[in-house]
Parts: sequence; structure tokens; C-alpha cells
Amino acid sequence: MDSKEVKFRFHSSSIEVIKFLDKLEKTTYISTLLVENNDISAHQSNGYADWDNKFYYGGKYKDSLLIKIGIELTKIEKGDVSTVIWDEALKADINNLIDQQRKEHNIYHGISFIYGIKSNMSMALNICTGRETSQKEFENLILPMRFALLNYFKDL
Repeated sequence: MDSKEVKFRFHSSSIEVIKFLDKLEKTTYISTLLVENNDISAHQSNGYADWDNKFYYGGKYKDSLLIKIGIELTKIEKGDVSTVIWDEALKADINNLIDQQRKEHNIYHGISFIYGIKSNMSMALNICTGRETSQKEFENLILPMRFALLNYFKDL
């Protein structure tokens, strides 16, 4: 499957998984990323797209530890699956400027599921919750759904 076909399927799969996750009471921010040759080549979110672009991918925080870690973690082999608990991954960054922006938009605890599509292409499903949900409660809700959620992208 060529990159154009992967992107097309990625977008339609993203719409479906975001629609499903957006119905859950505990989710605030949901996004999907398609990473090709270490660059974000496609992106979907549940209404935060302009905010994402402004602060992350081409904007103010594009060189932040969050983005650098995220891109680095998508460097996985075809068929491999990885899970990132962002609360743990970002503990080392005491000057995490993105955190202030995230909290202003009620984006707190986050989990990413990453799947290797090809040797130079992977995708990530990023799910966050709001202030009212504890990290443990959120992990207990989302982690058991990992493979069911990645199954939305099985045709990539």
C-alpha cells in the first residue's frame, strides 16, 4: 500500500476511533498522528486541530520534550506496538511549558498507543482526560482497550 492510500485509510480510521472515544465521559483530548520518516504527515483530533498546530507541530512548542519524545517513540518496526503513559514520560521535564497550555484546556493525564505500519511509518493514538479524573482511574479505563482501539487501524 502506498503512502497516499495509507493516509486515506488513516483519516477514515481516525474519524471512527475519535468518534467512539469522544463519547466516553472521561476523555477530553483525542488525537491521531501518522508519522512518516520522523515527520508528522497526517493528524486528526476531536476539535483541537488549530490548537495542536498553533502550539505543537509547527508552532511554539515544536521543539519541546513532549514532541521530541513523541516522535522518538514512533520509531518502531512494522507490526510493533508500544504504550506511553505521559505522566511518567514527562516527569523529567520540570520546565514543561506545554503542561500549562494543556491544563488551561482541561487536558491532563495522557496515554498513547503507537503502532508500526512500515519501517519508516507509524501511527499514534493519543488519549487524555480532564482534571476531575485521576491518573489511575484513567489508566484503568483506557489501557484494557488498547488492542480494540488499535484494531480501528488494522487495515493500514
